[in-house]
Amino acid sequence: MKSLFIAIVSLFFLVALSSCEKVVDLDAPKGEPLPYVDAWINDRPGTQTIRLLKSVPYLDNQAPTPVPDAQVSVTDLNTGQTFDFNYSNGSYIHQPSDDQPVGKIGHSYRLRIEWQGDVFLATDHLNRVTTVDSIAMEYREKDGEEKEGYYAELFARDLAGATDYSWIRTYRNGAINTHVSEMLAIDGSFEEDIADGFLFIPPLREGITSSEKPYQQGDEVKVLIRSLSKETHGFMELALEQINIGGLFAKVLVNVPGNLQNQNASSTKKIYGWFATVAETEMKRKVE
Repeated sequence: MKSLFIAIVSLFFLVALSSCEKVVDLDAPKGEPLPYVDAWINDRPGTQTIRLLKSVPYLDNQAPTPVPDAQVSVTDLNTGQTFDFNYSNGSYIHQPSDDQPVGKIGHSYRLRIEWQGDVFLATDHLNRVTTVDSIAMEYREKDGEEKEGYYAELFARDLAGATDYSWIRTYRNGAINTHVSEMLAIDGSFEEDIADGFLFIPPLREGITSSEKPYQQGDEVKVLIRSLSKETHGFMELALEQINIGGLFAKVLVNVPGNLQNQNASSTKKIYGWFATVAETEMKRKVE
């Protein structure tokens, strides 16, 4: 009798849980396209690119629409030099005639966008960046959930004497390695005022390899480290949190703030997104 009771109760819960599943077709309003900027200036020689786009609805598969009718420039606030960006093929481009970098470590920069009668400004500081000392490689056989393959490890040392913010990106055969996470670091760890001048901690070192899809012979591994200002680091933290949000206990989505300010106090126009300046260093290694 007891077994029959347990079976009946179990069946009840299975039916109850299955009845909770329902496919819902969302008829979400499309809303107005929002203008936003994708503007990262680096310290490398050659072409610099800024994109000014209009958003598309969340459920729309179309690409964002370029905004072609703006005037865009970046000014080095240390030297007073202004770099004009001209619209071409969906982006605003600056090509230095002498192939010299726009961004210089230790300088501050201001982005200026004039669009539809309003002027929008944003500033950022270009901080120093550490170097990638080496990429170690170890072959491992399958072990539980850890798959067989080559496991790469990043070795880099935090620069001593100041708080350094950085963004670590991993590439596999020339494309972003989507099997590992974008990583943000502070002084080679995850918090301020913990360490200074030491090797990056193991979660960062080992975070360039996925145990679900380790590297194979012939693969090329590239690690790129970008320096960030404290403000840009905060923006990236919030942006990555929103991108990776999910699960039963996920946080509620929030709007990620931008740093472009409309200089016309009486205007309601906004340009979303973020202007940042970064120094970059990278290393590649092929799996032999």
